[in-house]
Amino acid sequence: MSDEPTVAVSATGEAAAAQPGQAASLRASEQMIRDALSEVYDPEIGIDVVSLGLVYGTAVDESGLLTVDMTLTSPYCPLASILQSQVHAVCAPLPGIEDVRVNLVWDPPWDPRTMASDEVKLELGIY
Repeated sequence: MSDEPTVAVSATGEAAAAQPGQAASLRASEQMIRDALSEVYDPEIGIDVVSLGLVYGTAVDESGLLTVDMTLTSPYCPLASILQSQVHAVCAPLPGIEDVRVNLVWDPPWDPRTMASDEVKLELGIY
């Protein structure tokens, strides 16, 4: 085994070094998680879930379980399982993440006029 430091790279390419034997304690930051989630696109709208305002929050517990609280553009979204799989796929490789749970929440209901980024509002024609 090498004595060289372990390096974790975020979705934006930022590197965070850990000393040998500390790699397990390296944990993804909130920004790293949001950057990863911004790679998940709503298949019907074609805009990422972070910019749409669909991600309400994230938390990582002591065991490395990442819980993502998010909603969908509609409670009847037929692609919910695909979005959940994509969230898992982009977040599971992050440092310190052992498992990912997507918690779909409906309160507050998604409203693009107040929750989407300004760029998304412009793209969707919401003023």
